[in-house]
This record gives sequence, structure tokens and C-alpha cells, in this order.
Amino acid sequence: MKYFKIIYLIVLLLVSFISCTEIYTPNVSSDTEALVVEGLITDEAGPFTVKLSMAKPLPYDSVGVTRYTVRSATVTITDSENKKYVLKEFTPGNYSTPSTFKTKIGNFYKINIKTTDANSYESNFEKLLSPQSIDSIRGIYTTEDYINDNSELLNVDGADIRVDLFNSLPTSESVPSCRFTPLITTQYWYTYRDKDLLGNDIMSYHWANFGWKTYKLNTIENITDENVASSISLLKNHSIGFIPFEMSSYGHVIPPSIMIYYLRVNQYTMNNDSYNFYKGAKNQLSASGKIFDPITSQLHGNMRCVNDPSKIVLGLFEVSSVKEYAFLMELDKRTKQITLKNAVIMDVPAMPANNYLYGDFQYKVWDYPDADAPKNDPTYDVIPYPAWWYHN
Repeated sequence: MKYFKIIYLIVLLLVSFISCTEIYTPNVSSDTEALVVEGLITDEAGPFTVKLSMAKPLPYDSVGVTRYTVRSATVTITDSENKKYVLKEFTPGNYSTPSTFKTKIGNFYKINIKTTDANSYESNFEKLLSPQSIDSIRGIYTTEDYINDNSELLNVDGADIRVDLFNSLPTSESVPSCRFTPLITTQYWYTYRDKDLLGNDIMSYHWANFGWKTYKLNTIENITDENVASSISLLKNHSIGFIPFEMSSYGHVIPPSIMIYYLRVNQYTMNNDSYNFYKGAKNQLSASGKIFDPITSQLHGNMRCVNDPSKIVLGLFEVSSVKEYAFLMELDKRTKQITLKNAVIMDVPAMPANNYLYGDFQYKVWDYPDADAPKNDPTYDVIPYPAWWYHN
């Protein structure tokens, strides 16, 4: 009798699942377009760029098709002192602030956009808050899962970069929100020898290769915790990114003899509207397919259509102050100690497109140049390192 009841319950559950199955066909509006606004102004010197484009309707939103730009719009920024600045379109869909535009901490800023189809858009008035600083930074030797250049998920050793914040913030003030955009540039140098048809080394010369590549440390938005009013403002051990030490993570088949890690970090201090936008983006990008994960329509910016509130406007006009940092990271593999030293702040250029087979600069080094080096061998010319090499 006991087993009969168990079988009966299993059958009942199966019937319930089958009877509740129904194909759901959502009612999707396929002709909807949306203006996309991508703009950021900070307390640094300009010019600043605002990018305007349109999200394509569904029939055109296919793989390999990009959004189309919004041209010939009238774009104006107004501050809380009632000064107006007209932006100039310097490339299709990209608008730049004039040389007279300078921001001021504590002021509010709003953007107005008029498109050629007679629609008018505007943002909220956004306050430019005072920039916050990193109190301390360190690297912790750890092991994490990491997706390498071949899209393989591997468990690798690396440095978890941690910062402390808000130590000097008055306790009477609420804790601000910050986001971080860390970049790591790897500079490398290695050598190898060619082999003959029998697999023997060709001993008269070897190849010397060097190059560099820049990566984003994070795939999702890196922001601090939600604003809170607290008697203790200090935020400790906030992780801003993971730097792998495994050479295959950077696409190296031959381990470099020299590996330099140059870490560049921008710290933005955000107001509430910017924080809510990036928090929504972070929640969406970190979604794992669960039933209560956020959906795309829950990502709200600070833009709206003035003449038609039903029109969808995507993106953000961000007003945030910024602090910039640069560090050289050194690793002692024997002791597993990581040190970070202050370095010159600079934008590392991309590797030239006309380099060699392995994406490196490559030249020959002869063991006995007086006896063996052929005349006028162009591959023997030593390619000079860039002026910024090692960031000395």
C-alpha cells in the first residue's frame, strides 16, 4: 500500500507538469526605435564627447549589423548657472563640447538634444560631486577562474587588486558611490631559436620578440556598495579586478623572459542617477539565468523624450568627477609577494597592425655577428623599444 501511494504521487506530479505546459508567444513591437545616449563629463579638462545612435527595430537587429548614428542633431549642455554650450558634430553621431566648456565641482548639468525628426530629449540636472581618492592599494596572491584569449575557463594564479576608500571622509557625510575602470597593459620580451629539418637548433642566431597588449580587468561594472549614512565611512578591501599570471591567459605560447604589468585605474565619483544606472547594468551582466534576474527594460538612464514621453530613450548622460592612477606591478613568485609602485599616467597606444606573425616585433640576434651575420639582412635590424617602454 505504501509503494502504491508513492507511485500514485509520482504519476500525479507528472500529469500536473504536462497539463500546465503552454507555449508562450510574447507580444513584441517590432517597429520600435530608441535613441541611445552615451555621454560623460568630468571635472577634468575637456573636450568631452556625446555619442548619439539609434537602437534598430527588430527586423534589422541581426548579427553583424551595428546601430546607426544620429546625425545633424542640436546638442546643448546647460549648467546651474544658466550657461549654455552648443556641441559640434565632429564625426557622424559624435558631438564634442566647445573649448569654452569647463565644469565646476558642485554645479549641476543637463543635456538637451533636438533631432532632425523634430523630437526633443533632455536629461535630469546632474550634480558634479567632489572626487574621492584611493587611500591604499595592494595585490593579494590568489587563484581564480579566468577566461583566457581562447575563451577557455581556467583556474589560474593571479593578483586580486584591493583598495581602501573614504578614510578621510567626514563622518557627517553620506558615503559616496564610486566606479572603477581598471586596465592592465602587459609588456613582454622573449627569445627562441629556429630548428632545421631534423629538429636541431640553428645555432647561428635566435629571434628576439617584444610587444604589449592592453586588457580590461572586468567584464561587469565595478562599483562600490550602495550609498549609506554611517558613523564609519571607511570601506576596506574593495576588489577592483583580477590580474592573471598564467602566460596562456595573454595568448603567449612561449613564456616571456620579461613580463611587465602596467595597471591604469580611473576612479569615478557618481551621483545617484549614475549609480542606479551602473548598478542596473551590473545586475544584468551578472545575471545567471534565474527566474528573478533583471530584464533589459529595467535598466533606466536619466534621459527622456520631452514631446513624447512614451518614446524609449536608452543610455546615460553621466556627470562624475574622476581620479586617475597608474602603477607598475611586480611579482616575486618564490615568496608570492606582490608590490605596486606609482607610475606615470599615460595612454598606452595599441600595437601597430603591420607587425609580425605572432603579433610581436621580431628581429634576429646573431651569436657571432662578425663571422655569421649576412650583409644587408633586414631581419637583423634591432627594432627600438617605444619611448614609454617600462614606463620609466
